[in-house]
Amino acid sequence: MKNWIISQTEEIDTYLIATEKAIWISNQPKGVDIQELIDGKSLGNLKSIRYAELKEIVFIESDFTISLNYIDDNETDQEIDLKANEFTEIRAFFKNYLKGTELKSYSILKQVSSQLIVLGVTITLTALTYYSAQEIENGGTVRTSGRMAWLKKILATIAELLGTTGTLIVGGIIIGILSYFLVKKIQNPKKGEILKITSSPKLSLQFNNWN
Repeated sequence: MKNWIISQTEEIDTYLIATEKAIWISNQPKGVDIQELIDGKSLGNLKSIRYAELKEIVFIESDFTISLNYIDDNETDQEIDLKANEFTEIRAFFKNYLKGTELKSYSILKQVSSQLIVLGVTITLTALTYYSAQEIENGGTVRTSGRMAWLKKILATIAELLGTTGTLIVGGIIIGILSYFLVKKIQNPKKGEILKITSSPKLSLQFNNWN
């Protein structure tokens, strides 16, 4: 196993511990012999993140952050802010010794993908709401049954409340704000690398020679 202190307070040190099949994150009182606790299996307070549970480990060089991103979207991704020297050493360690992975660049598309999805969904919902508002203003009836009935009812209510003009104004403002932040991120992309988990991830036995 290999360990690093990744954050400190006056009383507590937080350790990142790399094991063969998982990353452990453990809070321990200052002054403890962490290796003795590991050997004695008495760490007590720890969070275990199995490599097999992750889809990728993102190393964001611009702000010295490591993001552990889960396969399961219901799990909250773990972000770890580090000092420059700790970030560099941990990144080198996992790049060298975590097998069953593929190294990729942290592309602009990867960085803005979630924002593009939100923008696309917002444009679609604005268009649907506008269409519903037109139907209502023309004396028609908006169908709110069938698949996604709950969403249709919400859109119909908003359409009735805002009308066509209000829908365009509110939708335009939201789309404009989302587009602004999207452009800002594209203009100032972060530097980094992604260690994508492919199959049967685990640390190589050679990591024992790490200095």
